[in-house]
Amino acid sequence: MTPDELTQLVRKIVLEVVKEHTPPGREIDPLPRHEPPLVQRSARRPLPPPRHPAEVQGLKDTTPSRILQGRTGTRYLTSSYLGLRADHAIALDAVDSEISDGWAEQQGWLSLHTRAPDHGHFLLHPDDGRRLDDASRAKCEKEADRGVDIQLIAGDGLSAIALEENGPPLIKALQTSLAGAGFKLGKPLFVKFARIGVQDEIGVITGAKATIIMVGERPGLGTGDSLSIYTAFGPKLGQDNAEKDCISNVRQLGFVPERAALKCTELMKSTFAAGGGGVKLVGASR
Repeated sequence: MTPDELTQLVRKIVLEVVKEHTPPGREIDPLPRHEPPLVQRSARRPLPPPRHPAEVQGLKDTTPSRILQGRTGTRYLTSSYLGLRADHAIALDAVDSEISDGWAEQQGWLSLHTRAPDHGHFLLHPDDGRRLDDASRAKCEKEADRGVDIQLIAGDGLSAIALEENGPPLIKALQTSLAGAGFKLGKPLFVKFARIGVQDEIGVITGAKATIIMVGERPGLGTGDSLSIYTAFGPKLGQDNAEKDCISNVRQLGFVPERAALKCTELMKSTFAAGGGGVKLVGASR
């Protein structure tokens, strides 16, 4: 049955029902034919140009975030969509990146390795990135400096690219700033396939009063080059994150390494004065 045939059938039945309930002698008004309204679709056109383009561009230049992108209908502009896809690819590349063999030695750092045998295992089993393998533990016990105020550690984390780009200048800036504040530092250590918690074991092995580890952050869209700094005072295995402090977004488009090093130095001065970090440091500041 076609739609027109169905409509005619419904009209016929409705008229018969109306006729049954209409008093004798009264005329029955025929059912009007209602044509379906014309569906108007919104034109998929970009928004008109801004009235104050200089101010709009000034706002956009203040942040790498996507603001004031415009639209076409209810959709992203093609340029915005392609940009999102490109930034997503950057994040995936960052997670997949690895530090090449020999890179840490070129920086003058002592190279160590966690229990994660390869990159895939490291991503799937975070706990194995929090402890050194047997060979690296023995190497750390033998070659790392012991009893220093602060042990600096560089880890690849979830973005080796971030460490390659920002790790060396951050380590140098930290060495200059912390030493200038009177802290005794150990030779920098590099840990491959590292999670934040590996700083606990290293702190225990070396007997350092505090540790600072920098690791590649879990990347967001287009932020595959960002490092985070985690500080810990009085290292112990399984140290709670509530006892630690973090400085994130260390990169050229965020918290540049030199500024981050100065901020970290001030943080460590406060931590040593308070006898602990994290919630203890917050409590001491009240």
